[in-house]
Parts: sequence; structure tokens; C-alpha cells
Amino acid sequence: MTKLARRAFLISASVLGGGLLVGAGATAIGLQRIAAFEVPLDGGRAGFGAWLRVAADGVFEVMVPHQEMGQGIHTLAMMVAAEVLHLPLSAVRAVAAPDAAVFANPVMLLDGLPMDFHDDGLLHGATVWTLDKLLRLLGLQGTGGSSSTRNIEPAIRRCAAVALDMLRRAAAAEFGVDEAQVSAQNGVMTASNGRAARYGELAAAAGLLRPRNVDLPPLTAGRLIGRAVTRPDARPKATGVARFGIDTRLDGQLYAAIRHAPRLGGRPQTARLGPTVLGVRQIVSGADYVAVIATTFAAALAGLDGAEIVWDDRAASNLSTGDVEAAYRAALDQGPTYARRWVIEQAGASARVGGRAVTARYKAPFLAHTTMEPINATALVERAQVTVWAGHQSLSLAKLIAARAAGVAPEAVEVRTPYLGGGFGRRADLHYIRKAVEIAMAVRGTPVQTIWTRAEDLRDDVYRPAAMADVSATLGDDGMPTSLTYRIAVPSVTDQFTARAMPAAKGGLLADRSAVDGAVFSPYQLANRSIEHFSVDLGIPVGFWRSVGHSLGGFFFETFIDELAYAAGVAPLVFRARLLAAAPSATSDRAEVLLQRLASWDMANRLPIVAAGSVIGRGVALSECFHSLVAQIAEVEVTGSAIRVRRVHAVVDCGCAIDPANTIAQVRGGIHYGLSAALYGRIDFENGAIVQSNFHDYRALTLADAPEISVELVNSNAPIGGVGEIGTPGIAPAVGNAIFAATGQRRRSLPFTL
Repeated sequence: MTKLARRAFLISASVLGGGLLVGAGATAIGLQRIAAFEVPLDGGRAGFGAWLRVAADGVFEVMVPHQEMGQGIHTLAMMVAAEVLHLPLSAVRAVAAPDAAVFANPVMLLDGLPMDFHDDGLLHGATVWTLDKLLRLLGLQGTGGSSSTRNIEPAIRRCAAVALDMLRRAAAAEFGVDEAQVSAQNGVMTASNGRAARYGELAAAAGLLRPRNVDLPPLTAGRLIGRAVTRPDARPKATGVARFGIDTRLDGQLYAAIRHAPRLGGRPQTARLGPTVLGVRQIVSGADYVAVIATTFAAALAGLDGAEIVWDDRAASNLSTGDVEAAYRAALDQGPTYARRWVIEQAGASARVGGRAVTARYKAPFLAHTTMEPINATALVERAQVTVWAGHQSLSLAKLIAARAAGVAPEAVEVRTPYLGGGFGRRADLHYIRKAVEIAMAVRGTPVQTIWTRAEDLRDDVYRPAAMADVSATLGDDGMPTSLTYRIAVPSVTDQFTARAMPAAKGGLLADRSAVDGAVFSPYQLANRSIEHFSVDLGIPVGFWRSVGHSLGGFFFETFIDELAYAAGVAPLVFRARLLAAAPSATSDRAEVLLQRLASWDMANRLPIVAAGSVIGRGVALSECFHSLVAQIAEVEVTGSAIRVRRVHAVVDCGCAIDPANTIAQVRGGIHYGLSAALYGRIDFENGAIVQSNFHDYRALTLADAPEISVELVNSNAPIGGVGEIGTPGIAPAVGNAIFAATGQRRRSLPFTL
């Protein structure tokens, strides 16, 4: 085992394209260093390259560079490794990967580029391959964009397969038989002559062998993959044993309550403690906040409530919700002459095509994230070292931002990541870590946990942007679209996020694909089309929200497809099937299967009988996001002005559902999250101040309101897609289309009201 620990398996090189390097010079050297990385070893562990090691107790540890925030990525990584190594799940455990470039997530970054990933041409493939290698040099770890599985599954499978091959060859040599006469099962190599040895007994000899390429079979169901397993984190979370960031408890720990300027852009002018509160230590002022540090959070909150704070609003925003909508309207009305306009996809000559015109304007409001676990971070700032305990979605950025706040090098920062009580993009923006470090600097040498109340969480959020879209099309004599123009006015989330994370970076240099997600590169046949982004930024902080641009584009685009179907006099499911059939491709074939399954469910489940005064309708939506496809049908009951979503059925194709039970749970969770937004969600501004303050005026879906949700999985064995966010985009258009089917009233604004 010690010999094994000193030899690189070089398995990570296979992730870089079989060891091939891009370019020369610094680029080649950088990629070579990434490929040679070995996981750190201690406590009797032995390493298997970058992704696997064997602990002293004989358990295989798989490195996971993604945060566990409920999406089940730790369990999935264990399943993949155990499947290839022929081990039971109990013989593998997930370990947080260190901050190293080999664990970067280029998949998430590539998905944000304005490229058509349906293109399977040689030039496109070479471009993506090259960009993947160059993005790995950035070394940016990140969890988001439903990319975790797509990022690590190939690397873990490859690593495990090469390791198993070396162990089998070592066993063959030890037992004096041919490799083909050695089988692996439950961590034991057994030869045809009856001799057997555990993996650990063969590891030293295996480490002397040269790794070789192993052909991996397609990812399909096996002993574990595609089967029901019990998530190792399920019991600890259900019983309260699991530790989240807010559960951090350290010797001598203090607590801080934080309050932000009532208006965006406001600053504290003066801040003094008021009447004495037992346990209060001191008051701290930041760029846009005031915090009170105390021995308990209750004392800190009481001290903050009694503090005398005067806010300087000279630079504060005076925007109201109506101003935002007016700016969007003005940009869209200005049309092609608008300065910050991007044409992200264009084909044909949509402006010159004739036919019957159909037009619509859609609106969606700002939204908060409201993660289950309120925002919090604990920081200990010492003379030359900073330690942070916090849930986050990027280890790399967490270290960078904490270092910047404390004035130390990133190497002097240690970030300890507990479970996250929800991410949804909120914990991708890490200004809360910066503020926690700034506050802890006031009492150096003492850990301080800063907690945002729900009101402060809403006030200090980076919101899902409000948006407005103008969509127009022409229909030919056969009812099929002859042209389509999609124009959306919305700020660039990517530009804002980049500016906050890396202030020196220039924004606006590249089209933001996420702004038009849900409409761009559609699998539908739309021969003459123009997909355009009008970047209207009024200074309101916006950030990534579950399913990112798909949550907007999914509603706008799929509602309009429904409007086209009714204008053509064709049933919505049939109309979508015709659009797909007119553009045959691997993606459209997959989508047609989902629509057929949806139609079968609709036929098999009759509409229920309801009380007089109520009407029922069903609406459908099809979404392609994060390389997965989801078709949804929503059953809605309308009584007077009350809207009740009774049932939702979703058919999902993510290529291969590695963990089916968890896939279903993620889709259900995404539907619930999207329903909260569709039925209730909105953040309003009045003279630069946020109107909503807690769940009494920013409602969330409750158990009493939740519909019955059924999820059907289709394994097409296409390249694997994401799962964590794919249930969200389709639910709003499905519900809106159902409302129209029930009442004849088309609702083009969210949240839905009658």
C-alpha cells in the first residue's frame, strides 16, 4: 500500500482526453500538472490518482468536488465508483475534494456559452473539446447548473475502471493465471483455480503496474446504477444529526446579527449601540450594513434592534417596480436600434416571411431564493490565517472572497463546508462570506457566526431578475409557423455575477446565453427565427435562480407555443409533436417519446368531476434544459378567482437515471419550487426599498396547497443530463396553459391571478 501511495495512477489524465494536450508552452505544462495531481494522503491511506483512495479501514474514498445541498451528489458518486469496482455501497464513502484544478467544473461554464449543443459536427466538437481543456486551467470548482453528475461521472468511472484493471492484473500474476480467469466481486479478486485475495492485499503489487486505457461500456443500469439505494445522508438529516452551516459551534464562539440599508445603495452614516443589552460586545459598520456582535444571537438581535442607526441615502436607488417595467417596455419598443441588444440565434429571414401574425407580451417579476436554511457563515480571523465554516456553491470563490476580505492570500484561507440547507443559486453569490469575515475581523482570534434573519435574507438577496418578452410569429396555411421572433428584456445575470466575484473582469463582452435559455436552440422546427436579448440593467442585484434563464424562457416560450397551437386550431400536444417531426434529430426523437407518454397518461386519467362553480383544465409544456428533457401536464381547478393545481405528471429523460428514486425526488422538488413562484412569488421595489419582508407576504407552497405529483422516467441512453433543476421550468407554462384550457383566459404575467 505504501508503494501504491507513492505512484501516480495518472487516471486523471484520461479526463484530459487520454493524455493529449492543447497547445504548447504554459498551457501544456498547466494541463500536465493537472493530470499528475494525486489526492493527499494521511492516516494510513493509499492513493489511486486524483479521484480515489483507500482509507486505513479498507473503505474506498471517492473525491467529490461538489457541495451536497440536497441533490444527492455524494450518494451518486459512491454508486458510480462502487458499480465499477464491484463493491457494495457500504464499502465506499464520499469525501470532499481539495481545492485543486483537476476538480474544476468546466461543464458548468461551457453550458453558459452561446453555442448550440445539438450540433454534432466536427468543428463544434473540436471547439468544445478545446474550451473544456482551457477552462480546466482556471481550476474553478462550482456546484450549479445541474452539472455535478455530468462533470464527475466520467472521471470517477474512468478512474475506478483503470484501478480495477490494475488490481485484476496483479491478482492474475499472484495466482499464476490469465487475466480473463480472474473475477471481481464484493472487493475480492477470485481466480479460476480457487485462489482469492481482497483488494487491499493486492494494492501494493498493482501499484507497480503501468496504468492502461480501459474501454468503458455505456452507462446503463447495473447492480447499483438504476436501482433503488438508501442515501447515506437520509437518516442523519431526518434525525437531526446532520450538521449544516448554521449548526456550527466552536469554543468561545460569538454571534452577529446583521441589518442592511433599507434602500438599495444606502450606506450607514452613523451607528451606535443603544441601551445596554447583556452579552452585547460591539457594533460594526460595513459598506451597506450594520452588525452587532454578542454572546448569543438573541442578544445580538436585541442589540441591533436598540441601536441608533442613521442611513445615508444620497446614493440610494429610487427605483420602483413600475420603473423597471417601463424601462423594459422602452427597450423592446426601441427594437433593433437598442444599444445593448444581442442576437444570439438567427436563421432564415423572419422579418420578410408572410403569414397570419400571432403576437404576445409576457412579464415575470423579481424573485428571492428563500433557502430553507437562512443565510449564515462563521469566520475565525487570525493574524495570518482565516477559517470559514459555511454552505456555499464554490470552494474556489469562497477562498478567494474570504482572502480578499481579510487581506490575506487564498492559500491562507481554509473553508470547511457542511451540508447546505438549499442552494438554488443563492449560495453561488458569496458576498455573505465576505461580510462574515469583515465582521469577524472586529474580534480577531474569536470565531463569529453571522446569521441573516429571513427579512435580511430577502433584503440582501441577489434576485431572479424580472423580465419582459415580446414574442411574435407567423403561421402558414397549414397552421405551422413560418417565422418566429423572440425578444427578451432582462439584465445579464452572468455579467453581474462575474463583476461581483471578480471586480476586475469586464462584462458585456459576450452574449449571455442564460438570458435566452428556454427559447434558444429549440428542438422545434422554426426555420425562420431570431432569438434576441435586450440587456437592461438598472442596478438591482440579480443572480442565478433555480434553472437560471429557463425559469423565465420556459414560461414565455412554452406559453407562446400553446398560443400558436390554439391559433392554428390544433391540440397542444399534437402541435408540439408536429413541430418536432418537422425537424428530425436525436433530440426531437427523444422529445416525441415524452409527448407520447404524456398523451397516454392523459388518456388513462380521466378528468375528475368537481363541484358546480368550478372548472378544470389541463395544460402541457415541454422543456429541454441542462441536456435533459421534461414533458409536464398540469391539472388545474379554478373556482371563482381561486386557482388550485390538483395533479402534475412529468415524463423525464436524463439519458440514464443513475439514482432513479433521487431523480424523481429532484423533479418533484423542482416542480414544488416552480409552483411557489408561479402561484405566489414576486419581489417588488418602492423607492429603492424591497416591499416584501417574510413568508407572510412572500408566500411559499405549503403541504395543503401541494398537488399530487407523479414522475415517469425514460432512459434513452443519450449522454447523461442534469436533474436538480429540470422540474422547475415547465411547471409555470403547464399551469398557465391549463388555466386557459379551463377558463379561456390567457395569463401572460406571473404570478397567476384571476
